[in-house]
Amino acid sequence: MSKLKTKKTLWIVIAIITLLSTGTVFWISKQSDVKDEETQYEQVKVNRGDIIVGFDSDGNIDFSKVNLRFDVRGTINEILVSEGDMVEKGDVIAKLDSQDYQDQYQLALANLEDAQEQKSTNLLNDELTIKKAENELQQLKDEYEEMEAIPEAYPPYEIKLKASEIEIKELEYRNLLKEQEQLENQELTQDELQVNMAREDLEDTILYSPASGVVLGLSKKAGESVTDEEDFVTVHENNKVRAITEVIEYDVGQLRVGQKAYVTVEALPDQKFVGKVSKIDSLPTSDSSGLVNYSVEISVENPIPELKDGMTGMVSFIRKEVTNCLIVPYKAVKMVNGKQVVTVVNENGQMTEKEIMAGFTDGNSVEVLEGLKGNETVVYPRGG
Repeated sequence: MSKLKTKKTLWIVIAIITLLSTGTVFWISKQSDVKDEETQYEQVKVNRGDIIVGFDSDGNIDFSKVNLRFDVRGTINEILVSEGDMVEKGDVIAKLDSQDYQDQYQLALANLEDAQEQKSTNLLNDELTIKKAENELQQLKDEYEEMEAIPEAYPPYEIKLKASEIEIKELEYRNLLKEQEQLENQELTQDELQVNMAREDLEDTILYSPASGVVLGLSKKAGESVTDEEDFVTVHENNKVRAITEVIEYDVGQLRVGQKAYVTVEALPDQKFVGKVSKIDSLPTSDSSGLVNYSVEISVENPIPELKDGMTGMVSFIRKEVTNCLIVPYKAVKMVNGKQVVTVVNENGQMTEKEIMAGFTDGNSVEVLEGLKGNETVVYPRGG
């Protein structure tokens, strides 16, 4: 019985030792794995690029457009452009059938000529009437002078009556002169207005482009009717392209007119367009969440034909930018004895430390001013 107990105890001891040994080996293995993980490095080739500090905002492309319409109703007689055509300022876009407006203009001219002839006739009649009144007045004055020369030959009441007749005739003569002057100065306002309106309507049957640009769209075809209340053609004014975005009130204070920005669109992911802030609205807008935004306009300086009105994308406002500089990751730079140092690795995998002079950083990348040539590979602990 004692031997059995001793044998059982021995097996227990052996089992404990085995478990401890296995655990120790597992712990040592895990520690070795952790150490390997801690000593793994990221390798990055030193390259040239840009470091930008700013902020982004969603936006969309908006063409500077001019919507043109005829100022009169009519039937389209001729369209001289097509969608996609380039037009210059003053070019004829389209023409309406002008016959009715030509007839109205000629009728207005005829009415004006009749009125002018009637005025001339009235002036001639007035001149005759005035001349007659002038002769009668002179005759009365001559008779009165004769009476005054030999007053004893005429009764006093006749002399007095003659003086009164002269006074009445002079008043009549002055009134005729005044009426003639008024007639001469009378403007044929109504008739001339009708002529001007008819001429303008006739001129409005031809639609001109007020600016140079590309024809974006036409709403009608030749032979169709058009009113003076509907747009007929859309012209991309001077081919100006802008991006519009809403900037929250927290960020809008960082913007100024003329500030540089980059514009990208989802449809052209490999293209980056340079722009400048051209307008910052003073009046805010707010959305359903209560956030206050301000509309900001960016003039795109290098548009291409593939950039279309309404495309969605991103506007990157630039606060500071360093271009075409040597770049290393921010994590690759460390301070050793007060000096900026990076670790480089050669083709044989040997690592050495190099002192550098760092410049601008955005927190992710660092500009290297001195110490690297651009063909090295820097390493730094993964996760460090």
